[in-house]
Amino acid sequence: MTLFDKKVPPLQTSTNIVVIGAGLVGRLIALSLVNKGHDVTLIDKDNKAGRQSAAYAAAGLLTPLGEAMHSEPNIVEMGFESLKLWPEILAELDAYTYFQQAGALMVSHEQDQGDYLRFVRYIKNNYPQHPLLQLNRQQIIELEPELGRSFNQGVFLPEEGQIGNRKLLIALQQQLDKSQLTWLENAPVVKVDQEASHCLVTYLDSGQGSGTKKVLACDLAIDCRGIGARSNESNAEAAPLRDLRGVRGELFQLFAPDVHLTRPIRLMHPRYQLYIAPKTKGFYVVGATEVESENCGPMTVRSSMELLSAAYSVHPGFAEASIRQQLSQLRPAFSDNQPKISVHQRLIQVNGLFRHGFLIAPVVLKQLIFAVDHVLAKNNIQQSPYNKWLPITEEQ
Repeated sequence: MTLFDKKVPPLQTSTNIVVIGAGLVGRLIALSLVNKGHDVTLIDKDNKAGRQSAAYAAAGLLTPLGEAMHSEPNIVEMGFESLKLWPEILAELDAYTYFQQAGALMVSHEQDQGDYLRFVRYIKNNYPQHPLLQLNRQQIIELEPELGRSFNQGVFLPEEGQIGNRKLLIALQQQLDKSQLTWLENAPVVKVDQEASHCLVTYLDSGQGSGTKKVLACDLAIDCRGIGARSNESNAEAAPLRDLRGVRGELFQLFAPDVHLTRPIRLMHPRYQLYIAPKTKGFYVVGATEVESENCGPMTVRSSMELLSAAYSVHPGFAEASIRQQLSQLRPAFSDNQPKISVHQRLIQVNGLFRHGFLIAPVVLKQLIFAVDHVLAKNNIQQSPYNKWLPITEEQ
């Protein structure tokens, strides 16, 4: 049985479920629940395009070893498990999505050789079961012919991959539109109430013009709002998560017809982590993985210069690239930078995926489905095979 299996036996009684938040996890769990026969309402403050979500302002990197030096081991292991699950998920979607697992390259300039050597040592010592190939200039040229002019050495991680994040959001939207799901757009949630046997979700109906409050009663609510669930005055009654913070991510979308790279490239740098993710038809995403700031304003001149000059140092063809988009967005993170799934009676909250949303989403989805089944069956939480990486906490 797959995550999106459409051939599951029909439910004896229909369960009414509200999914709050239509980012990556919200769309994935909504589609899974619809295909299981549940009556699902998906509600979000944004429209269906989802351009306010962290998933939209992402590169779609599936690079667990590339993240290893800056992440806990459970994140790395969830990343490798998710690489196995992504093809299963994508196979259930009618629309085209972009996925490849052709490896990733880590490179560094001569002055940053210390970072290169530290990375190699760390991976060999901590993840010896995963292949890491050290390359010279000629070997780099064989993998990426246009990189050999800039780098004498690099690391090839053959198990790494990437996914088309925006293509996936569109494909999930189209799949949901074909289903029996109800999708409420531009409808921020302002209150979540727990009753004995159900939840009441209050939202602002923008379709009425004046933001009229409306209430949805449901058997189960699943909160996937990301940074929208952090504690502030506007959502004080909407089950806020008090330990949640925003971490700024910045990226450029470039059109660079003179650049021909086929796999993700990471540039090792002592101050920031820079990545270049090739998309299709000459487009590239260039970004830095994290900035400890909750400012979601436009990118600064300094950040812009650092990102673009670093991209140019990787490939001179980026000098003639056109800037199609500049984005900054906040990624949700708890103080320990770990994702969390918590169950409180008829409310399930999943959050804190940090910069690892696409990397670990399939495992998060598996655990979320497990939590839903637990709540609906009124059973104690049993041991899931993924609990060792992402335990489900039950709050009284």
